[in-house]
Amino acid sequence: MPTQDQTPISQRSLESRFPVDYQDHAGTRYENDRRLLPVSDDIASGKNIENLERFAKAYLGMYLDMDNAIPPADRIYILANPELAKLVLAGFAAVLKNRQFASSEDIVESIYSKHLAEGYILLAALHLFSDEKENDIKDLPANTLIAAICFSYAYKHELPEPWLRSVLLNRPEEAIQAFNGLWQRLILHNSEHLPGIYFIIRNPDYDHIAKFVLLPVLQKWLSVRKKLLRDLLRCALRTVDPEKLYKLCESSLRDWNAAEPGRYMLWLGCAFLLQPEINQSKLSEYAGRSKEKLIPLLDFTYWVLHTDQLTLPNLKANAYATLIRIIAAKITPQKDRYGELCDNTRKVLFLFYGLACSADKNTAIKQLLKVRVIKLYKPILEYIAEQPVSATDKPLSSQLDDFIDILGQRALIQLRIKWSD
Repeated sequence: MPTQDQTPISQRSLESRFPVDYQDHAGTRYENDRRLLPVSDDIASGKNIENLERFAKAYLGMYLDMDNAIPPADRIYILANPELAKLVLAGFAAVLKNRQFASSEDIVESIYSKHLAEGYILLAALHLFSDEKENDIKDLPANTLIAAICFSYAYKHELPEPWLRSVLLNRPEEAIQAFNGLWQRLILHNSEHLPGIYFIIRNPDYDHIAKFVLLPVLQKWLSVRKKLLRDLLRCALRTVDPEKLYKLCESSLRDWNAAEPGRYMLWLGCAFLLQPEINQSKLSEYAGRSKEKLIPLLDFTYWVLHTDQLTLPNLKANAYATLIRIIAAKITPQKDRYGELCDNTRKVLFLFYGLACSADKNTAIKQLLKVRVIKLYKPILEYIAEQPVSATDKPLSSQLDDFIDILGQRALIQLRIKWSD
């Protein structure tokens, strides 16, 4: 387990490197020696939490009267002479190794009342020992690691956390328990922010964590912002068991207000991508011809299928045809004043590309050609019905560019100028 660094820090070196802070805290060093050396056993054993907290806050850079450019470990030696500083470092190690920390729920509650002194000590100790003692950090008790994750997001500080990635990759059960406890308690407090949520969902290395923490968040966080809900559902489609996610979509569509299309459409779009045949009539009826509903649907499907490049087993030609029928009629092919393809038009053409690459496209295309309202796209449908189109080894964005270039060269799409730019 971690032990304190035995390498002494030269007071003369500190005095020459940080003369102002060293001189300003001369009285503090004297007073700390006077008060704390008589209780050295309590300091070294980690029992004197109150005084260890003060050194931990200095280490974390939380004191305004000390230059934060000073390395964290040196800050302790500026506040304490070498003998006491070594005792403090021993106390940090003892707390890290032996203390039973508060639960994740109690740590969250301390945000709204009085912060727990042990939290600052734990964060300082982890940062101090994690680089040189990575294997020891991974072997720490489960309670310590759970508390460390919760404290690191609950209490503000400026230090990097090199230990966190190691814990997420090597001790996933503790990470899952920590995030579930932290986030669910914050949701009970109607928090508009769940610290660490983006850190998890934006890094595929942590999909094994997201798989278990997203469903409880999506189920209970009713105040989630639209853009974040979109990203949570994107990650859930990538990581969560499809059957469980679809059941949550069904319950959410019963509970969420259909009069708020920005959120409701995300749930309906997610349900459609998972089970297109079951939800195509519901999606068509709800979307209607309202751009307020169609644009979020178009954006969401584009993010999932193009940006994230997710392969969904039930998403076949008929599903692409349904999206085209619902969306394309209201999205006129347009270019901006600079002659470039408008963003929404590009997204619609991506749906056509998805249809073109589908093995069972012919029946779906025949049905679309009978739909009067998408006559502007009839030449494209006829082209992809006659010409074989298949995915290549190029990046998906390049494949789409090539497809759009061919449509332009063959004059299959007539772009209008978007005057609203």
